[in-house]
Amino acid sequence: MTATPPRLGTGTKLSYAVGNVGLQMLVAAMSFLLMIFYTDVALVPPAIAGAALLVGKFWDAVNDPLLGWMSDRTRSRHGRHRVYLLYGALPLALAAAAVWMVPPGLSPLAAFVWIALTYTLFDTLMTLVQLPYSALATELTLDYDERTSLTAFASMGALLGFVGGSVLMPLLVRAAPDARTGYALAGLCFGVFAGLCVAWVAWRVREPAHCIQPPATHPQVSMAASVRRTLQVTLRNRPFVLLVGAVGLVRLGLTLVQGALAYFVVYRLQGDKSDLPRFMGILLLVVGVSLFGWKRVVDGWEKSRTYVLGLLLCAAGLVALYFLQPGQHVAMVALLVLIGLGMGAHWIVPFSMVPDTIDHGHMQAGERTTGMYLGFYGLVDKLARTLATVLIAGMLDWTGYVPNVPQGDQALQGIALMTGPLPALCLLLAIPLLLAYPITRAQHAAIRQGVDTGIAPPALQSGGMGSTEPEGSTTRSARQNGCAQDARPA
Repeated sequence: MTATPPRLGTGTKLSYAVGNVGLQMLVAAMSFLLMIFYTDVALVPPAIAGAALLVGKFWDAVNDPLLGWMSDRTRSRHGRHRVYLLYGALPLALAAAAVWMVPPGLSPLAAFVWIALTYTLFDTLMTLVQLPYSALATELTLDYDERTSLTAFASMGALLGFVGGSVLMPLLVRAAPDARTGYALAGLCFGVFAGLCVAWVAWRVREPAHCIQPPATHPQVSMAASVRRTLQVTLRNRPFVLLVGAVGLVRLGLTLVQGALAYFVVYRLQGDKSDLPRFMGILLLVVGVSLFGWKRVVDGWEKSRTYVLGLLLCAAGLVALYFLQPGQHVAMVALLVLIGLGMGAHWIVPFSMVPDTIDHGHMQAGERTTGMYLGFYGLVDKLARTLATVLIAGMLDWTGYVPNVPQGDQALQGIALMTGPLPALCLLLAIPLLLAYPITRAQHAAIRQGVDTGIAPPALQSGGMGSTEPEGSTTRSARQNGCAQDARPA
């Protein structure tokens, strides 16, 4: 019988959630407003801006798994993950501010270089901080339902950050003498605030003792071989692959909505730019209120089925958006309520599922490579975000979008497609993957028993969950250790 893991205190959960306020403020501002800032304020052609952002994602293919591998093998008196929060807070703040400071009068080539360099630097530092921040949550508790509770707190923090990023930034920009100055000052404020939030988590949240104690020694292998082996083990984890595939599709769809919504409100609904904070505020308010309901649903149902229900509600609202006509603001609000209700499931459920898949991988391989799992998860997430941004830029360019003037029918059609039906299709494509996801509450208890005893339960040994024999022998003590077994000094 496996002992029940201790519950986390409310203070720990609240302190952990503070980090999400700052980090998600940066994510929201860039998801909702970065492209329209580049095209309508910095006056960078959409194709140039989209191509420059894509450069950073090529680097992500190396950056995310590598930093995840490093996180797994880091040991210091500050812990495996917390040390990155301590030393990454200030650089992240500065890089986040630089993204919004495009100098005026740049040629297309110079604008491409500036955007590619600043965004790639920011993206790298964001990974350096956000990946260990997420990994910290997987170590704080091993309990199936307590993870959902911690995720609910973190999701509320993320929601506050999204409100700040999507609602406060337009208000700050409008209060400035001009839009370019407003975005630069708002970006600086957001960067500093995010750095302070990360520093707060590093100060208030401590990793469990097993993440700080000296690790067991292992035969030395080259870094490339170690990264390759760890990545191979990660990709043999069938529940994780199913989950990350589904979340990648959902992220692609929701980022299309976030990136195209500003264009939809201003040009398709023929609203004013001042309407944008109001619509975003309504959407995020509904998401926040719905979190409490989704938490209750998850407590009484399985996580994957709850996620499917939320995606169906969100997709229905997105399809209906396509049929809105100019001036139908009341109908827009009603659909945002439906979309926000469904979107709330995405804010809480998948992030409580990832640690369960890491437990499954721990049982398979005999060591807990949290950083590599979250590095690959983050890579897929960021690739989806960037692909959505590039698709929006390509659609605007292809349909003849011209900034700051009434749009033609072809451009309006493209904006409507990128806001409604195409995102809905992405969400619906994720549902079969979630229906195949095998970890239930009962199966997770069996996985934890397998980790503690070093012996996979018969149902899991049969391969029904994609289990494989680990490479080499594994001791019981290695399986019990919640952190990776080899490490590098920080």
